[in-house]
Amino acid sequence: MGAQIKDKLIYCIVNPDAGGGKSRRWWQSTMPDLDRCGYHYFWDYMQPGQIESQVRTAILEQGAEVMVVVGGDGSIFEVVNAVVCRDALIKEGLIIAVAPTGSACDFARQIFPGRQNGLLPLLDQGEVRLVDLGHCRFQCGEQFEEKYYINSFDTGVGADTCFGVNAKKGRIKKLLNGRLAFMLTALKVLMTYQYRHTVIELDRRKIEGEFIITGLGNGSYIGGGMKLFPQASLDDGLLDLLLIPRKRRMEILRLFPKVYSGEAIHIDGVTYLQTDHATITTEQPINIELDGEVPGTTAAQLRVVPQVLPLLLFPPSLT
Repeated sequence: MGAQIKDKLIYCIVNPDAGGGKSRRWWQSTMPDLDRCGYHYFWDYMQPGQIESQVRTAILEQGAEVMVVVGGDGSIFEVVNAVVCRDALIKEGLIIAVAPTGSACDFARQIFPGRQNGLLPLLDQGEVRLVDLGHCRFQCGEQFEEKYYINSFDTGVGADTCFGVNAKKGRIKKLLNGRLAFMLTALKVLMTYQYRHTVIELDRRKIEGEFIITGLGNGSYIGGGMKLFPQASLDDGLLDLLLIPRKRRMEILRLFPKVYSGEAIHIDGVTYLQTDHATITTEQPINIELDGEVPGTTAAQLRVVPQVLPLLLFPPSLT
């Protein structure tokens, strides 16, 4: 056991609504297995508006040493922002693990290749690896807010798609599987999207134009399986910048499959590069997406926080 998890106190925080309720059922069926294997754990269901308090109480007051997030990308996003403050963990030695039970689980596509879930094997065989986070300062109404993200940032069609999928308490995700919900919503958004002039400022370069997607990925996948950042690595100290320029509607439909295959970076006019920071401004505020959530709008300032989060992962030989 690479991380000696059985010697540690585990706190599992469960999003019961993730995956249209699948998460609650999965958790209820998994607890007997954790008991049988002798893990020392306690748990809570996520309480909207109180997740940060729940997490910090469990870690700082109740002594949790391992944090297991049972849910989707949004659940991971909430926990990451509870355990990291001012670019550091709130408790030294804390370990984070993920049990993906949400609708899309884009982050899990990278850390659980070929696996549906695998929490028990992960706890038994996993190894801790320090991974990067992205940090975003963005507009929220009249003020600026700051959040960390572990997987993806984007503006444009991707952010509007997430907004549509999450609308009405995510009703479309409950009716359809995650990938289909994102695919149908993305097609609808693509056909009606209103472009905005966008400026991306890097160290020694400024890029301007109208873009379908402006993204900075830490992980590879976004939007229910779109492989927009195929060269992304979780621990390289860089974010992958993807800019897909404005296209005609029929051309968009023809090129749409490439966003799932990882070939979008080869589309004519696409910019794909790596950077450790960027500033994004638009002529009018547009939605931003962080790990499947839509917390605000542009303008946005982004940077990478290298190797800050101790994440439990399968050894390379098991993936």
